[in-house]
Amino acid sequence: MSQFKTIERLSLILNFVNVNHYPSLDTILSYLSDNDLETTERTLQRDLKTLREMCFIDVKYNRLNDGYWIDEASKNDFQEWMRVFNLFINARVINEILLKSKSNLDVIDFDSSGQELKSDILGKVLGAVVDRKMIRFVHHSYWHKEAKEVEIYPHLLKQYLNRWYVFGCFKDGEFRSFGLDGILELEVLSETFKLKKKKPKDVFNSIIGLTYEAEKVETIVLTFDPSQGNYIKSQPIHHSQKILIDNETELRIEIRVKVNYELEEQILKHGQLVRVLEPKSVRKLIKNRLKEALAVYKSGKN
Repeated sequence: MSQFKTIERLSLILNFVNVNHYPSLDTILSYLSDNDLETTERTLQRDLKTLREMCFIDVKYNRLNDGYWIDEASKNDFQEWMRVFNLFINARVINEILLKSKSNLDVIDFDSSGQELKSDILGKVLGAVVDRKMIRFVHHSYWHKEAKEVEIYPHLLKQYLNRWYVFGCFKDGEFRSFGLDGILELEVLSETFKLKKKKPKDVFNSIIGLTYEAEKVETIVLTFDPSQGNYIKSQPIHHSQKILIDNETELRIEIRVKVNYELEEQILKHGQLVRVLEPKSVRKLIKNRLKEALAVYKSGKN
């Protein structure tokens, strides 16, 4: 329970400092107390040290403003850790409610999409990523009939659309992503390696999904029916999303991404509620995909 309390404190501290203008030490302590987390100054300082040394988020004290702020260089890590903390907190809340009564399971419906992933696979792969050890496994792809043996240097564990993937490279330097739900006979080998990419996550900064081979980052302008506007604003298509127009007739946004299959799928899933305005190449690409889909229906094939 104490670990959960620590995670809850770290989350509240980060969020409070982020949304307030240089809150003082006493203000932060008072805020934690109001949220039933009575904390001493010593514990708060220890929490700030944990954030700095373990999460790489530097919450600094500003003498001029007599308050705390999050260093700009920590902003990316801040967003990532807030997601992690929220996962822990939500899991604890759900766990506490379910343990009260077996019947409480009837009021929660978990997403059943995707194959169930064995926790030992996830744990072993994550451990290999952290320890920088080569892994060997047999992989069964949804696109190929035959399974094959794979040896890679795992660089990153990545989640996309409720599935987990390991992103790594072969000995020849080629990078690939493999779905963990297709992994069989996993072995963590003793051979260690140095990162071929200093920040593996950066590979995916300018893409949606997993396909990153395209070299050019393009500005994609989309216009949505206003009925879809609130959804797109609450669930951005990409972190680069900017709102250009938001009124009673349309929501127009732009994103800066590489054009790939997952981008096409994101656009197509909104059907008649979205149009591509720019660039012309992507507009033509989506139009052709829609024509192909219509042709399938017109053909009368099952």
